[in-house]
Amino acid sequence: MDSEQFFNINKGDAFKKIVPEKIKGNIVAARLSGKLYDLSDSAPEEGKVELIEINSPEGEKILLHSAAHLLANAIVDLYPDSLPNTSNESEDTFYYDFNMKPISTEDFPAIEEKMQELVHDDIPIQRKILPKAEILKEFRHNKYKLDKINENVPDGKESSIYIQGNYIEFCKGPHVPSTGYIKAFKLLSISSTNYEGDINKDKMIRIYGTAFPDRKQLKAFMLRREEAMKRDHRKIGQEMDLFTFDNERAPGMPFYTPNGAIIRNELINYMKELNARSGWEEVWTAHAFKDIIWKQSGHYYKYKDDMFLFTLPNGDNYGLKPMNCPGHIAIFQRNVYSYRDMPVKYSEAGTIYRYEKSGEMGGLTRPRAFTVDDGHGFVREDQIFDETISLLKIIPSIFKTILGTEEFTYDLSVMDKQHPESYLMSYECTSCGEKFMLRASSQESKCPYCGSENLKPDFSIWDNATENLRKALKELKLKYTEYPGEAAFYGPKIDVHIKDALGRLWQLSTIQLDFFMPSNFDLYYIDKNDTKVRPVIIHRAIYGSYERFMAILLEHYNGKLPLWLTPLQAYIIPVSEAYHEYAKTVNQKLIEKGIRSRVDLSDGTISKKIKLIRTMRPSYILVVGEKEFVDKTVSVRNRKDKTKEYALDEFIGIMEKEIREKKIDQDF
Repeated sequence: MDSEQFFNINKGDAFKKIVPEKIKGNIVAARLSGKLYDLSDSAPEEGKVELIEINSPEGEKILLHSAAHLLANAIVDLYPDSLPNTSNESEDTFYYDFNMKPISTEDFPAIEEKMQELVHDDIPIQRKILPKAEILKEFRHNKYKLDKINENVPDGKESSIYIQGNYIEFCKGPHVPSTGYIKAFKLLSISSTNYEGDINKDKMIRIYGTAFPDRKQLKAFMLRREEAMKRDHRKIGQEMDLFTFDNERAPGMPFYTPNGAIIRNELINYMKELNARSGWEEVWTAHAFKDIIWKQSGHYYKYKDDMFLFTLPNGDNYGLKPMNCPGHIAIFQRNVYSYRDMPVKYSEAGTIYRYEKSGEMGGLTRPRAFTVDDGHGFVREDQIFDETISLLKIIPSIFKTILGTEEFTYDLSVMDKQHPESYLMSYECTSCGEKFMLRASSQESKCPYCGSENLKPDFSIWDNATENLRKALKELKLKYTEYPGEAAFYGPKIDVHIKDALGRLWQLSTIQLDFFMPSNFDLYYIDKNDTKVRPVIIHRAIYGSYERFMAILLEHYNGKLPLWLTPLQAYIIPVSEAYHEYAKTVNQKLIEKGIRSRVDLSDGTISKKIKLIRTMRPSYILVVGEKEFVDKTVSVRNRKDKTKEYALDEFIGIMEKEIREKKIDQDF
């Protein structure tokens, strides 16, 4: 179905009534005014409806969510004493946490068989709205659900539950219409965790699984997953001696070895080059700040439970930074800027800290300390378009250079104007005429100047910012998907997803507009009328975090990185002790040219030495013996085991060009 195809609906009609018969089995939900609904729901208003296909990104997420509940249904049927906690979905997998008796992957066939029975029965999945008191009564025997209900439903309010035969779930939805839609699923793994990630709370069993619209897609995923397991960055990192973790002294904090630091530094240096070309100036900010700055920025309230907080003997409260933006704001505030000085753009390879729960850490993809290629542009509103265009040109060029990929998807996350309560808004007081910024859901919905509650919302800032992002995407002819309601509370954003060699999409780059912090920190520049004007902040990251990007990089190339990124670019093996000195000479010449080289003077055969060094993934292996010594050449073996003889200076030139041009493929 064409994603631009919409259907009209009348208020009160069920969404399923407008689904054409020929596509009925492919539609799992509906979107009206930016909000997703179950097909069994009735339209709260008249309007145009977008039907969500099961094969669309949103449809697949709904399928995964429904499959997680299918798993929970099977678990409570097979293990009646189990208590379901909560589920979560990522791009192509889901998990569900249970307090239950210990099980293992050997129990998966029986659980999958039960899930298949529930699919075969094609049980309708029905949504029901109940008052909070009734929902609490329904889940009175499950303390975990009671916690979720109390956290998410205010007293006296209503919420939704889903009824799936004998299984009932507290959930906002939406879901597929019935269990029969979950045609292809697989349980993948099992792990232990703790309730709310707190080691002092109840032990939980976490079961991971996946689901797809059909068996063909499931089979393709399992093949990709098998290959991904072979390419696990933790395994490659150990083989290439790139990083280590010390769970006794610094849990979740990566330690880079000399080899790993080479890759990290090359990525950082490349980003510095690109920043310089695009007018982003390098800065450095501290790792710890007084908590007052985190309260002013809003990070304290958002990240408090995930921050490393501490108090000094003098009573001052500090926090390790969970983000870099307040530090960049502090640098901006040192000067007063004219409109002619704008934009002001700072970039930093800034290390930030998050207290990830012990059960949620995983190698470089989710550590407690990670470094972001963070950038913050302080811009005039009329500069948003040009700066967005600049970034949207840089992002694909970087990943084409590093990963060789040309497959990108773009998401535009915008405000849901029908439900603006979660966003920062501009208001005008109709009593005193003052304008100011305020969170729409704030309990203090009064004018800060006169106390009046006669406030008029002004959408113009949001509209202008969103239209600039949209216009930039269209200007560059980039296909994008717009997601109403997915904007950050402080502004709209563009997220860029990149496909790797295994066909996995990774959300790496982001461009976010922020009206909140300029207001909170009273930032301004002076316009041509000598008036103070608020800038807009562009939050920009291209790699995302260096740690996560390195993990993707290692798995994408299976550790066989392009020459400029490879820790060991040349490995020299003399055929016997008689040629040790020549091997040392070759090694020294390579090092003098800035090439990372090492010579092997150990005992053993050439074939054994080559076999042992394979796990380190050197770019080139150079063998030298009598012929090479006499002719002043090297016998070069590439990663495909092709060999060729070169004059030493000629081969050095080849390597220098390959490094300089950041080539992905080897030159022979």
